[in-house]
Amino acid sequence: MSKELSQVAKRRTKLIYESFQEEPDDREMLFQSAALCHVFFPRKEAAPDEIYQTESGRFRLYIMPMPITNPVTHELEYLGLPYGSKARIILANLNSIALQKKSRIIDVSDGNLTQFVRDMGLTDGGNQIASARNQIARLSSCVIRMTYDEDGRQRNANVPIVSGFTLFPDDDPSQMLVWPDEIELSELYYKNLVDHAVPLPRLHLAALSNNVTGIDLYCFLAHRLHRIPHGKPQFLTWKTIKDQFGREYTRMTDFRTNFKRTWSLVKSLYTDARVEEKGTKGLLFYHSAPPIAKKLIIK
Repeated sequence: MSKELSQVAKRRTKLIYESFQEEPDDREMLFQSAALCHVFFPRKEAAPDEIYQTESGRFRLYIMPMPITNPVTHELEYLGLPYGSKARIILANLNSIALQKKSRIIDVSDGNLTQFVRDMGLTDGGNQIASARNQIARLSSCVIRMTYDEDGRQRNANVPIVSGFTLFPDDDPSQMLVWPDEIELSELYYKNLVDHAVPLPRLHLAALSNNVTGIDLYCFLAHRLHRIPHGKPQFLTWKTIKDQFGREYTRMTDFRTNFKRTWSLVKSLYTDARVEEKGTKGLLFYHSAPPIAKKLIIK
C-alpha cells in the first residue's frame, strides 16, 4: 500500500516539475551574497542575545544581535538572530529587489505582505506571515563580522546587512512593528552584493524552502563548482563537510545519512552538479556548469 505524499512533498514535486520546464537562460533569478554561500546563518533558533559564529576554510562568520530600545519601557530588547530557511529566502529576495531597482533602499510599504510572502515561494497562511515578519526584524537588527585570511594576514570587516529600519510605529510605540515600511541595505553590503552576487533560480530555492541544509548546499555548489579548474577536482573529507553543513550532529553516520538524502534532493534540481562520493573518506567535487550561466550585469 503506497503512502500518500505530504503537502510539503506534493508542493516540492510540483516545483521541481515546473523548474524542468524552464530553459536555464530564462530562469527567474534571486541573488545571494557570495560570502553567505560558504558560511551560513544559524539553521535553528539561538538564544536572543547569543553571538553566533561559524567558519569554512579561510572564512569565519560572526553574527551579533544588536539590542533595540523600546521607546515606551526604555529597556533594551533583543530580537534574536535570523535563522532557518525563511531567513535565507527572505534575504535572497531583498538582495534581488535591491539589485533590480539599483538602490540600497527597498520600499516595502506599497506591497501587500501576503503577496510578498507568496513571491518568496512560501504559503500565505497567518503563521507564515508572522514568521516572515519576525525574520525580517532579526535581519534588520543584527551585525555581521566577516574574518578571512589573505596573504597570511587576518582581515576583519563589519558588514551590517541593514543600516536603516523602523521597528516601532510613531502612532503607537508600544506595539512593535516588525514589517518596516522601508529597509536600507548598508553601503558596504550593497557594494559587495553588486560585485559578487551569486544568481540562483527562484524555483529551485522555493523547492528547497523546507530544507535549510538543502538551501545551504545548493548555494555552496552554485558558487563553488564552476570555479573549480577543469581536470582538477577538489576533495573534501566528511569531517570538513560536517563542520560546514552539520555541526549539530554528534554522530558522523547520522550526518552522512541525512546529508546524502539532502544531496539527492539538491541534485534533482541542480542536475549539472558533479559530485562523487568516496566511501567513508569524503566527496570529490568536479568543475560543473552553474545553475544560471549568464552573469549579473548592472546597467
